Amino acid sequence: MAGNPMMCDCKLAWIFNDNLHTLFSDLKCNQTSTKLLTDIAQLERNELCACQPVMCPKKCNCYIQSKSLIINCYDGQLDVIEQLPRTEQVSLVSQLYASNNKITNISLFQLPTNLTALDLRNNYLESLSTEFLRAILNDSSKLETLYLSENLLFCDCAAQDLIYTVRVHRKRIPDVEQLHCVNLQNVTLLTANVGELCQTAVNVERYQYMIAIGTTVVVIIIILLIIAALYYKYQTEVKIWLYGHNIFSCCIHELELDENKTFDAFISYSHQDADFVNHTLLPQLEQSEPPFCVCTHERNWLAGAYIPEQIIESVDQSRRTIIVLSQHFIESDWARMEFRTAHQCSMKEGRARIIMIKYGELTNTELLDKDLKAYLDMNTYLDWQDPRFWDKLRYAMPHKMGREQHAGMLEVGGRMLVVGQDLSFPQQESLNL
Repeated sequence: MAGNPMMCDCKLAWIFNDNLHTLFSDLKCNQTSTKLLTDIAQLERNELCACQPVMCPKKCNCYIQSKSLIINCYDGQLDVIEQLPRTEQVSLVSQLYASNNKITNISLFQLPTNLTALDLRNNYLESLSTEFLRAILNDSSKLETLYLSENLLFCDCAAQDLIYTVRVHRKRIPDVEQLHCVNLQNVTLLTANVGELCQTAVNVERYQYMIAIGTTVVVIIIILLIIAALYYKYQTEVKIWLYGHNIFSCCIHELELDENKTFDAFISYSHQDADFVNHTLLPQLEQSEPPFCVCTHERNWLAGAYIPEQIIESVDQSRRTIIVLSQHFIESDWARMEFRTAHQCSMKEGRARIIMIKYGELTNTELLDKDLKAYLDMNTYLDWQDPRFWDKLRYAMPHKMGREQHAGMLEVGGRMLVVGQDLSFPQQESLNL
């Protein structure tokens, strides 16, 4: 190309990139301003272009190449552009390419008014202001293309304007499908759920309220299921405890608690008082209306069975324990054991199961068992000499409420004894030593 007169103006400014003009030392340059032929190697860049970029950023090289304003801040290691150049430098620019920099925010006042293309790819933008979006996309029809991918776009409730604007103007954003939310995995501005992103204070409070209600309901259901399971397994014990503490007494009847018991009463007495029991007490109880089913050791105990075991079973299978308290009873070891068993059962259930009948005079009270003495001090008893004795006794007995009389079977260690078996009196004496 040596010896050719080249037209040297701004269109030839590229030749100064990377000192390329030194390769054309023999090229003659016909300057448009002076019309003089000069070796191109002897020219400066500013001699080719009459227009010089003003206020070039520090550490940057600004020049005009053909129809483009080049602001080169690449120093061989890092891109140092963190914001767009001032508007006086780019006032006539219609296409602005600022990709692969470190721009963290962009202002509307930094942009030229006749902008048709804007490339902001691979920067540090986390969001775009509402004013910028409204001016550059909503209110402007000049901008034809906007590139925003490979930025640090953060998707939250504050980004809803950006999300809606991008979706409305998606045809003007060629890389719209690559606009990923940096805080959400595999979510883009096109797929983000704004309703989930914008949980307002009311929504959060409502959500927390619903969680609290749901948790409370679940806990209540679990507690009710546990209570139901425990009640199903221990319903008799629960009813006894509630009845003993006068809780829900209107819903729990004594008959319901004792429906599995065989006898209405077990009479504990000394064999010296057998005549009173067999000829006076039993007929009145068993032949009255309604009749009561009564257990006594003379009729219902199994010969040869273990006496303490039969005492426990007699008390446990009876709704009441009638104590015929006489001087003979106080002096009988077995009779006192029967009282202690009945007393412990009554204390355990918290119910009044003992009916105490004072029969005759108690001449030697020093022999009274301490539990029996404490019971007499704390509870009332029936006196055989009381004119209203039978009325009071029947009132203290279980209220039958039309219930059919049981057959009356005493179970001892799996063996059953039919009511009515009459053991001999000498044998009964041996039981009350």
